[in-house]
Amino acid sequence: MSNPYKINWNEYAALARQAVAEGCVLLKNDDKALPIRKGERVSVFGRIQFDYYKSGTGSGGMVNAPYVTNIIDSLKEDGTIQVNEALEQVYREWLKEHPFDVGEGWAMEPWNQEEMPVDEELAVQAAGQSDAAIVVIGRTAGEDKDNSAAEGSYLLTALEEELLRNVCHAFEHTIVVLNVGNIIDMKWVDRYQPQAVLYIWQGGQEAGPV
Repeated sequence: MSNPYKINWNEYAALARQAVAEGCVLLKNDDKALPIRKGERVSVFGRIQFDYYKSGTGSGGMVNAPYVTNIIDSLKEDGTIQVNEALEQVYREWLKEHPFDVGEGWAMEPWNQEEMPVDEELAVQAAGQSDAAIVVIGRTAGEDKDNSAAEGSYLLTALEEELLRNVCHAFEHTIVVLNVGNIIDMKWVDRYQPQAVLYIWQGGQEAGPV
């Protein structure tokens, strides 16, 4: 007997993207930094632009998704903005020696991943090639693992602080995107004054284009 039900995967993907978009929370948007305008030149910072967290760890996070879209590739595929590919290449070279840490054992992935250092020189160079910056900060979440008041968990790491400080100082418009599974300390918003802050949470395999 043949199965009368057919699944339209494209329709499901579109619905997943809609759900992710509706779940995003815009905490700040000064000077109309968002949405990014057609034709704008954008520099994207933060390793999580490549290593997007679709979910946390544990039973729910170990779903065998057929694919996961990420932020940088989705921005390029969109085609309406210009991504700073020179900066992208700097990150890709660094990632060859600093792969994603999956941890040892079931649900043992660390809360955060090592971040690439971004000094003043790199930030200023990128600012000269771009209209705006996007900084992506990531945190996983996990079954039977609580958030803690420590760097790399609830608090930013020293490298994340350096990244935000240098980029916000160099760029007129900085957009911070939080790909996180839990709340984090937000005092850095007052310290560095990015123009926009967007919580995108962990949106599954179709969240990159959002």
